[in-house]
Amino acid sequence: MAKLHFRPYIPNQTVLFPGRIDENIASNDPVRIVNTVVDNLNLDNFKKLYKATGRCPYHPKMMLKVIIYAYMNNIYSCRKIEKLLLRDIHYIWLSGNEHPDFITINRFRNRVKEEINTVFTQLVLVLADKGFISLDVEYIDGTKIESMANKYTFVWRKTVEKNRTKLMDKIRILLEQVDEAIAQENSSKDTSVEFTPAMLSDIVNELKEVLEHQPVTKDKEQKKVIREKKKQVRELEEYRDKLMEYDNHLEVLGERNSYSKTDPDATFMRMKEDAMKNGQTKPGYNLQTGTENQFIIDFRLFPNPTDTLTLIPFFHSFQHRYNRLPGIGVADSGYGSEENYRFMQDNGIEAFVKYNYFHKEQRPRYTPNPFHAESLHYNAGEDYYVCPMGQHMNRIGTRRDKTASGYISESARYKAQRCEGCPLRGSCFKAGGTVL
Repeated sequence: MAKLHFRPYIPNQTVLFPGRIDENIASNDPVRIVNTVVDNLNLDNFKKLYKATGRCPYHPKMMLKVIIYAYMNNIYSCRKIEKLLLRDIHYIWLSGNEHPDFITINRFRNRVKEEINTVFTQLVLVLADKGFISLDVEYIDGTKIESMANKYTFVWRKTVEKNRTKLMDKIRILLEQVDEAIAQENSSKDTSVEFTPAMLSDIVNELKEVLEHQPVTKDKEQKKVIREKKKQVRELEEYRDKLMEYDNHLEVLGERNSYSKTDPDATFMRMKEDAMKNGQTKPGYNLQTGTENQFIIDFRLFPNPTDTLTLIPFFHSFQHRYNRLPGIGVADSGYGSEENYRFMQDNGIEAFVKYNYFHKEQRPRYTPNPFHAESLHYNAGEDYYVCPMGQHMNRIGTRRDKTASGYISESARYKAQRCEGCPLRGSCFKAGGTVL
């Protein structure tokens, strides 16, 4: 009977000629791509983030390789990355057997946050240089990303502006009661004057100085007046602090209508995933990404929930990043608007962007409204429409509408002359007149 033999197993054996760490890493492993790409990047901008004195820091290329590879594998925790640097051969090889702790990793990540955008641009240009992309076509789409902030930490612009207006009225009334001379000097009975926290601080200091120089009196009426003055000064201080709070809210809001107290960059918007089916708004971001050949070539976060207002700023972001605009822009119907089509036409971008009602018109049961302008016969030579009853509708003027972005949209207005007694009057008549 043959004797059973096992392969030698000596875990603590010392190797006379140690091998390379990457000997057991496949030649086509993604970690090698990360290593090669980062080695070809110019990281001179990172040098300004370090001091020449003190302990020698870890090399930024090594740290960047480790973080990028961790993100590729959906690992974002600095503590997990620290453990992988001790256990995983891929991370050990990328780091050159260096072992930065989680605090160092997190500090590096925060330090280079502003430079990551430059690194991303360099990476895309490397892909273009290798022929993977051309930067001539940009496929644009967006998604909502929910913030980790509490959904009940909202601040709404309308509420802030409403309460601030009420506070201004209270301040004017209080100043009239406190001291007529000060009230006349600072408000002059002009309700249009906008008080600032600095102005109120000056008034408070002036009133305190007046109270400090008040002679000591035993008269009860005088004491009552002084107590009332002190109470009014305290109220004015409270109003000043509240006004400062409202002004801070408006400063954080900027052009937005809401933000979260625990995540000021997040804006309240409706998400695609609505488990309660009640349309509740949650703090989040509108992330826009541009791709080509399945590579992300541009990205940007927007505070507005609709995609329509993001297209033009997103093209500007592309232009700022690559000093050019794409020749072709592709997006879904959520980006369709007159302003966006005009921008692409004026800038030589071939647009493949559906208009808002495109999908609705493709439905089998869709029937166009016979009273819409698109369904009426138009005589271009004499510039008039013909209504469903055969009556001419002559042009009476031009209507100008201003969009949320400030774009002025112009539309011609046409009106029929005799609609009394028309059997279709109830279907086409509008409250403002017989105008289409």
